[in-house]
Amino acid sequence: MITYFPPGIVHVFGIYSALFFSIFASIFSFFSLTYSLNGRLGGALTFLTILLSTLLLASTTILLASGNPAGNANVPAVSAAFMVLLRTLGVSILPPRGDLSGIREAVGSIVLSVGAGSLWLAFDPLRFPVAVSAALLLSWPFLVDGINAFADKVFQKGALAAGARDLAPAALTAIGRAGDIVIDKTALMSGPDLMVTNVMAFDNEPRTLLAVAASAEAQSSHPVALALRQLASQWRVPLKTPDRFEPTHGIGVVALLGGQTVVIGTTELLKQLKIDSFTADAIARSLEADGKTVLRVAVGGRVVGVLGLEGTLRQDAGAAGMAMRAEGLTPWLFTNDGSKTRMALADMLGLECPDETQTATTAQAASALVSGNGTSLFLTLSQDRSSLELYACTSKALNSADEPHPIAVSNTDDIGAFPALKALAMRREVLAGRARKLIVGLWVLGGLCGASTVVPVHATPLLFGVCLVILLGFARVGIGGRQIGRL
Repeated sequence: MITYFPPGIVHVFGIYSALFFSIFASIFSFFSLTYSLNGRLGGALTFLTILLSTLLLASTTILLASGNPAGNANVPAVSAAFMVLLRTLGVSILPPRGDLSGIREAVGSIVLSVGAGSLWLAFDPLRFPVAVSAALLLSWPFLVDGINAFADKVFQKGALAAGARDLAPAALTAIGRAGDIVIDKTALMSGPDLMVTNVMAFDNEPRTLLAVAASAEAQSSHPVALALRQLASQWRVPLKTPDRFEPTHGIGVVALLGGQTVVIGTTELLKQLKIDSFTADAIARSLEADGKTVLRVAVGGRVVGVLGLEGTLRQDAGAAGMAMRAEGLTPWLFTNDGSKTRMALADMLGLECPDETQTATTAQAASALVSGNGTSLFLTLSQDRSSLELYACTSKALNSADEPHPIAVSNTDDIGAFPALKALAMRREVLAGRARKLIVGLWVLGGLCGASTVVPVHATPLLFGVCLVILLGFARVGIGGRQIGRL
């Protein structure tokens, strides 16, 4: 015959000994939970744990007062002590991150215990408190909301050792679940240097057009400005300092030079300023077809010429795009160049090109457009141009006033790091999912055994330890996996 109540309890308070000891243990655990790492994250499961443990303690009081056998009546109180003690230990070992609440698993545990109690009330009411307590305790998801955080921590160590740095806490989860990545053109270039290849003036000599454009960009440190000033130096073209300079992010600049407004930028900028660029657009199409960046130059509200620029693409840019596709990411090109330039570069590199209706002024906006309601990534060159930054973006993020922060930064500006990071994230997603399913399965099995009174409540710490061993085993598999290679 199974022992429903652990032997060896000192009966200091008579039949109420187990109740008092459980109350003391629960109060200590409540206090510990208050100062644990739980806080706001994991609060839902912790609150439910405290609520149920309080009900279990009250149940023992009622059962003892009504004359039920102490052996069975004390089981709910002991279960309450185990419940809060193990939850305290769980949030200390695996601090929850907040993306997995565990409420669904907890509700399943409650349903199982209620069902078991209903059956025992019909067949053997004396075993009712034992079955309910054991079913609830042995199936309770003590660790479920900390599994993802634990998996990320394990795989982040591998990612950092392999060459990534500054990974956000949930970076691998976001990378693993993303299906699209928008790649800024700057991440595809071998360096910041651009070269002016075409200076096409409509009414004046090319030297005059170059002088106007380079003078308007005299106060800018943008690669386009540097390229214009470099060519002006080679042609020995004298430059002037603009009276006013207003850069427009991603699409050009507006400057006041010699009392006239000079605009240098894309078709989008000219449209915003209501400047007709039909003639320039017709000339620019041939340059854009070659993948060049084409800028229109307007003086006094009239387009006077076109500038063509090009940079050097990375040799591995096309291979990186194919590697991302192999890992389940659809790579999209982001550039503020004209549609012909975008299409030419996308075809050259094997990337997807957003439709005309999906054009955006920032890479964040482009990421939200291609992701729909899901999560996408966008990759860009850092401001100091020494590394690449990866951001997670959703449509909701665009409405946030907070400054976006990268979820991952590479040690170098090598674009080949991120396909490997995606592979690492996918491996983490698979292993964490398998570990979670196995542990939840053990909890369900434990709950069924408890509901049938085959396994006593004091076997719960053993089940808790088995779950920890399983997680450590999956962690060793993850760290030792061949897919964690050099980024």
